[in-house]
Amino acid sequence: MFVPALISLVLAQAPSLKESRALVDDLYAARSGPMWKRASVALKTKVGSEAGLGQVMAATRNSLGREVRVITESLVDANGGTLYRRVSAVTNWARGMELELAFDADGRLTGMTTRPAVKEAPTVTALHKTKTPLRLPFDGPWYVLWGGRKYDDNRHTPVPDMRYAMDVFIVKGPGTFQGSGGRNEDYWAWGQPMLAPADGVVVAVENGVPDNVPNQPRPGVLYGNTVVIDHGTGEFSLLGHLQKGSVSVKVGDRVVAGQQVARCGNSGMSTEPHLHYQLMDDAEWTKAQGLPAQFRGYLANGRLVETGEPLRTQVVSHAAVEARRETARESPAGE
Repeated sequence: MFVPALISLVLAQAPSLKESRALVDDLYAARSGPMWKRASVALKTKVGSEAGLGQVMAATRNSLGREVRVITESLVDANGGTLYRRVSAVTNWARGMELELAFDADGRLTGMTTRPAVKEAPTVTALHKTKTPLRLPFDGPWYVLWGGRKYDDNRHTPVPDMRYAMDVFIVKGPGTFQGSGGRNEDYWAWGQPMLAPADGVVVAVENGVPDNVPNQPRPGVLYGNTVVIDHGTGEFSLLGHLQKGSVSVKVGDRVVAGQQVARCGNSGMSTEPHLHYQLMDDAEWTKAQGLPAQFRGYLANGRLVETGEPLRTQVVSHAAVEARRETARESPAGE
């Protein structure tokens, strides 16, 4: 006679972090039973059956893909109930995603939602000063679409390894492409040389991911074709979304600053040809913390920056290359 009362008492308690994590594990493992058991009457009525809840769970999994790492999680009181919020890096989205489980006052599950993460990930590296003498990993000018330390300037900031990453494009005239923009070849950045930002040893290469049709990103392989370089300072450069088959180095190769290592592509979670660059404290991005990348000797909107971090909307280029070009333009023909 006391068992139902005990069960009711347990469910009247707010869910713990451990219980909430277990439900998310059930979500990714396609186990609908535990969620159905925890579901409120209202949720059961809405989905109709355990099979109906399973369909909702499957749609959520298909949207998120595989969870790569948990970034933050929390339990908060809301509307007399509890919200479990979990921000993760997942394979089907280029940036962090927030999964929220809602519970009523009795501890019953009332809903599940997902949305892009919009808060900067916690970081312990904000004061890091780059040890490696970095140059920009391209010859300019390139436009910084995402770059900086705040979410409004840089949509990468919710994810630890991307915390200080940048995306750069080539813009000419009104945009990043000519013609219809339906082919990668229409984009100014397509096929441009991608360069080692400093001396180092290549520690990881991916070269076989197909390039996307523009605006049709391929989920599952986040950075697409990549080159990761160990600079020997505890700092590692990752160059991503490279063109399939264009990587010209292999694991173990030593590279020098400015050496071409690949060509700009449109692979992985990418909508158009561009370069994704990030500096990390580990060769494996799924474990790494992002590091501020302070480049040396570059132009930002035409002004020399001796050491700095490229910011959103700036047009940046390697100063030494631009100086040589300017000298060549000023030299008389044949000199």
